[in-house]
Amino acid sequence: MAELLAPTPVTLDEGEWGLDHGAWSVLSKAYPAADIPVVQLSLDVGLGPAERFEVGRRLGPLRDEGVLVMGTGNIVHNLGAMNWGEQGCTPFDWASRFLAEVRNAILADAPQRVIDFARLGRDAQLALPSQEHFWPLLYVLGARTPQDRARLVNDRIEHGSLAMTSVVLEAPAASA
Repeated sequence: MAELLAPTPVTLDEGEWGLDHGAWSVLSKAYPAADIPVVQLSLDVGLGPAERFEVGRRLGPLRDEGVLVMGTGNIVHNLGAMNWGEQGCTPFDWASRFLAEVRNAILADAPQRVIDFARLGRDAQLALPSQEHFWPLLYVLGARTPQDRARLVNDRIEHGSLAMTSVVLEAPAASA
């Protein structure tokens, strides 16, 4: 994998840290037997959105080898604004607008609109007061092929300001 990311330096951290909660919480449900190998990449805080997308593009060939490229995070993640007492409350307008724009860009295979999310101004600032929960989406969209069809799962906003919409990129079935 390191050669795919060259010239970006990739080092192995064999510390005792374990998987990040974003990876572990999803993988423990998707693969409860923990019977798959996992390589977790750190999120480089020095990269911009376009650079994150490019890293995903460079990792895309791993899919041809049967590797699942997965990112975990949130499209809308504002814990400070959450209505903790009411999961199904009406979403904030800014959260709905931001999710709709990102959702529509994904379905239209228009990744530049997602990369340029900051153009949404205040809606983007409120939806992502810290962006690290959004970054994994950029990596995954970078690994997308032109043939992939996007399917959305769990596509809703909870507590007014938390959208954990899942994007499944489905490659066309191979012809027999």
